[in-house]
Amino acid sequence: MHLEANSRYALMASVKQIGSDHAVTTETSIANTKPDYTVMVLYDVDKADESNQKLIKWIIDCYSDVCKLVLCCQDDVSILESVKTQCHIIKLDAPITREIMEVLIQISRKEKFDLPMKFAAKIANKSKQNFRKAIMALEACKSHNYPFVEDQPIAIGWEDVLIDLASDVLADPSHKRLVLTRGKLQKLLVEFVHPKLILQKLIEQFLKGVEANIKRELYYWHGYYDKRLPTGTNALLKLEEFVAKFMSIHRKTLHKHQ
Repeated sequence: MHLEANSRYALMASVKQIGSDHAVTTETSIANTKPDYTVMVLYDVDKADESNQKLIKWIIDCYSDVCKLVLCCQDDVSILESVKTQCHIIKLDAPITREIMEVLIQISRKEKFDLPMKFAAKIANKSKQNFRKAIMALEACKSHNYPFVEDQPIAIGWEDVLIDLASDVLADPSHKRLVLTRGKLQKLLVEFVHPKLILQKLIEQFLKGVEANIKRELYYWHGYYDKRLPTGTNALLKLEEFVAKFMSIHRKTLHKHQ
C-alpha cells in the first residue's frame, strides 16, 4: 500500500481498514510462523504537518504488530523526534543522471515505445535527481506528444500539484476553494500536462479521502468526464466541472456527519 503522508484522509481510512481486518484474532498453530501484517509506504513524510506526523506515531504505537510503516523523505530535519526514535533510519544517496536514464529507458522498453537517449537525459536532468518526478514527467510527455521531439516541453512536479490540490479540496469543498483550484488546473494545462492525466490523478486522490458508499458515484462521474474531455487548455471547463461535482457530493457526506 502506497500513500502520501500529507493525506490525512487516506491515513485515517487505512487505519480503519487495518483495525477492521485485524479486529478478530484467529488462532494459529505454533508451526505457522508466517507474519500477517500490512505494509504501508508513506511518501514525503518531511512535508507532513505536525498533526499528521502525530497520527503516524499513533499508528506505530497502536498497530506495530499488524502494520509496518516505511517512511520516505528527502530530509529528516522536520520530522518529529518521537517519530524518528521509533524508526530504523536508512540513508540513500540521490540517483545520478545515468541511473535515472536507465530506469526511463527500461520503462519505455517494457511499455514498447521509443525513447531517444538525448530525450531521456533531458528528463533526467530536469527532474533534479528525483526518480518519481522523472517517471511522472515521462508519462506526461508521452501523453502530450509522441513520438518525442527535441524541443518538447517537460512538465515536472505536476503530480505533486494535484496531490496538494486534492488534499485542499477534501479539507475545504467550498466555492472559494473551487476558484483557487481553477488557477492551478489552468497552469498545468498551459505546461502541457494532458487533461486525462489530470483527471486520473484527481480521481485517485479523491477516492482515497472519501467513504466507500460514494465511490461508485465518483467512478461514474470520472467516466462521464473522461469521455468528454477536450484536448489542451480547452479542457479547463470540464476539469473544473468535475471538481465542482465532487465538491457537491463530498459536502453532502460531510453534512451528514455534523
